[in-house]
Amino acid sequence: MASPTGTVAPTDFGRSGLLRWLVAIVAFPIGGTLGYALGGPAATVPAALISGLITGAVIGLGQALALGLRPQALVLWIAATAVGLGVALAIVTAIIGQIDTSTDAVLLGAVSGLAVGAGQAAVLLRERAGRALVWVGASALAWAIGWFVTTGIGVGLAPGWSVYGLSGAAVSQIITGVVLWRVMASGEVAASAQS
Repeated sequence: MASPTGTVAPTDFGRSGLLRWLVAIVAFPIGGTLGYALGGPAATVPAALISGLITGAVIGLGQALALGLRPQALVLWIAATAVGLGVALAIVTAIIGQIDTSTDAVLLGAVSGLAVGAGQAAVLLRERAGRALVWVGASALAWAIGWFVTTGIGVGLAPGWSVYGLSGAAVSQIITGVVLWRVMASGEVAASAQS
């Protein structure tokens, strides 16, 4: 059942939505590889911005498809993810240069997750999801943990990747998937209380 604004209704997410969300893990390494190939290593502000925009667009597309978003909401989700990651990566790169320590990577994850989460929460609020603002903090935490996991298993930061790898993506998507499930469920409660 679609909501009036064009996205999937909160009642449609459920367990199958959570499984689709977990499949979207593959968007992270694909997006990171495309961002690196087309935008270059995120070692300068312009490269970080371009690489982040491309990477974010791919991640946003994977997540939007997992959510079953209709065209208008799909475009908004992709744009929010792309702009959030591109701007966050550019700002962090401008302040500290290329990310080359695990502390830098975790900071990048927190800032990126905060920016991406804020944009995506705006889409969730537009769709009347109950506790959409919880999404901002959950995304910041999940993205920071994603980078922590990736650096913790020994993935080198020197190449200038715009996003963490498959291991970090698995952890961050599990965290955000569980939170999203709860956010969507609270939207269901809010919708049923209004009817």
